[in-house]
Formats: sequence, structure tokens, C-alpha cells
Amino acid sequence: MATLDLDVRYYRFYPGDTPLGEAQKAVCLPPAETALLLVDVYHAAEKPEGKDLVHPLYDAAWWEIVRDRLPPVLAAARGAGIPVIYAMNSAPRIQLPRSAFGRRLQESLGFNPACHFCEPTVDPAEYTQGDLVQLAIPAEIAPGPNDYYIRKHTYSAFFETRLESLLKNLGVRTLLCAGFVANCCLFFSLGDALFRGFDPILIRDCTLAAEMPGEVEGFPETRRTILWIESILGPSVTAEAVARAMHALGKA
Repeated sequence: MATLDLDVRYYRFYPGDTPLGEAQKAVCLPPAETALLLVDVYHAAEKPEGKDLVHPLYDAAWWEIVRDRLPPVLAAARGAGIPVIYAMNSAPRIQLPRSAFGRRLQESLGFNPACHFCEPTVDPAEYTQGDLVQLAIPAEIAPGPNDYYIRKHTYSAFFETRLESLLKNLGVRTLLCAGFVANCCLFFSLGDALFRGFDPILIRDCTLAAEMPGEVEGFPETRRTILWIESILGPSVTAEAVARAMHALGKA
């Protein structure tokens, strides 16, 4: 049986005084047990209400990922029959602004999830309906007719969502993960995947972390977060390697 063959990278934080550091290993993934998970791949600066939320340097790096790196991975996954799953923020009618999570978004990030995460085509009995503010997915990486779409309402793609049921029904054990941001929603989703017995693999050049003020140039927090993910949650791989392996799988 053909497998999805990847060379992945992980980090060794031991021994404490002189860590061994980066290491590589080969993994052979059964395609029937592998899925591509994209977390929060929407453009937060799509409307004037969202433009103040995104630094221009960050936005430029975001578009480089969305236009240049993710589309080949998506095309290769679909061509190889690998399930593609979108896990996206949403505004279910559960009084999110009155929750502890909603207060954190308003106090620290400056937006109300019931307004900023509304959608125009949802059932208004279940979700807040309205014009898009943040949740516009660029055409380059828009969901296809055979992809899966999971609405989440906290940082994790697993918390109170249908994602785990979907993965179990598909027979998935390994998740190739990309999206935003690396040190928040993607990080929590990777952790919850690991805690539930799945094997997460980060596509490290298809994510960005939220950077500290004054540190956006050079993206040091992104580098630190990737290293930390490689240390405690799962290995990483590049978009080019994933696309190449999937193309090879599709030709097998």
C-alpha cells in the first residue's frame, strides 16, 4: 500500500544543560488515516472594523502564506484524496460576550465575538447572522465542495465541536495542521489533538504567531512557538515537502 512519506523535524530539550536540539525522522503515513486541518484561515482585516487588528507586516506575511504556500498543499491533498478540514471561528447564539472567553477577547483583543464572527448564510436561530467582518476566506484557499467545515467558538478546534466525531468517522489518526495563530488557536488545537490520541504534525511555514508589540519584524515569537510545538506537541514539516509527498501519492 502506498504511504505518505515525510521527513519531519522535532526538538529535543534534554539534557537540561546542553539540549540535543533539532532532529529529523522519517514517517510513513497511511493516506486513509491522514487529514489536513486548517485552523482560522480567514482574513481578519477584510472590513474597516477589522483593519486595526492586524499589523501591516504581519498581514503581508499572512498573504504570502495564503497565496504561495497553502494553495499547492490544498491542491495536492484534494488530488491525493486526503480529507481537508476547516476549523473556523463562529458566533453561536450562546451568549459568548457574557462568557469568560468572550470577556478575554473583548479586553485583550478588542472585539466582540458575537459581532466580529457573524456570518451571512447561517441559520439565525443557531448562529449570529450578519455581514462578514473577519471570517472572509480568500478565494485562493476557499473550501471546496468535498471539504469539511467545522465551526468552533473557543481557541481549540475540538472544544464542543464535531471535529473529533468527524475524525473518528473518517478513521483519521494523523493531522497535518496549518493556520492561525500559532501560539493561540492552532496551538490549543494541536494540544487537544494530542490529548485525544491523534498525531499532529505542524506545517511550520504555513502559520504565524501573534507577535509582541515592537517585535513583528523578524517574527521571533513565530520561531519560538514553532520550536515549542516541536518540543511538546508534535513534529513539523514544510509545505513544499507535504505537497511533494501528496503528489507522489496521487501518482502511485
